[in-house]
Amino acid sequence: MRPHDPRYNAHKLAEAPNIDAAVAYVATRSPVSNPYERYLNAERLGRAEMMQNSKKYFNPWETIHEANPQEILDRGEKVILPPLLIMQGELDDNVRPAVQEKFANSYRAAGGECQYELFAGCEHLWIDEPGPMTDRAHEMVKNFIAKHLRAQKLAA
Repeated sequence: MRPHDPRYNAHKLAEAPNIDAAVAYVATRSPVSNPYERYLNAERLGRAEMMQNSKKYFNPWETIHEANPQEILDRGEKVILPPLLIMQGELDDNVRPAVQEKFANSYRAAGGECQYELFAGCEHLWIDEPGPMTDRAHEMVKNFIAKHLRAQKLAA
């Protein structure tokens, strides 16, 4: 959402110092669209390891708000919003569907294209197991990528 922010470009690659690592589209499964809400959920569920991992990653702790995608949209920051696919398990208790749906709606309200797909009866790691829902997800990602590759070719 902020690929040109100087903080994210502090370490240049010697082989390609001017490379632009911005993405043209994003396909995700259960993304952490609101890390603070995920932390609070882990706290409610007593998941100490997940809470500790959040504290390690967001150090200093305040960065959990500064770098929070949902809060970035809520603050109305100037962002880049590539087309986004969110595939979410209906029974996911790690990254809750309501959190994802709110993010998808906020992303659209900010002017981004967001395809939100809820996978009925699926938990957090549902895509790890072969089956109809995993097959559906694979086809959805292929179609999403193909659509946006075609759009890039037309724009070029």
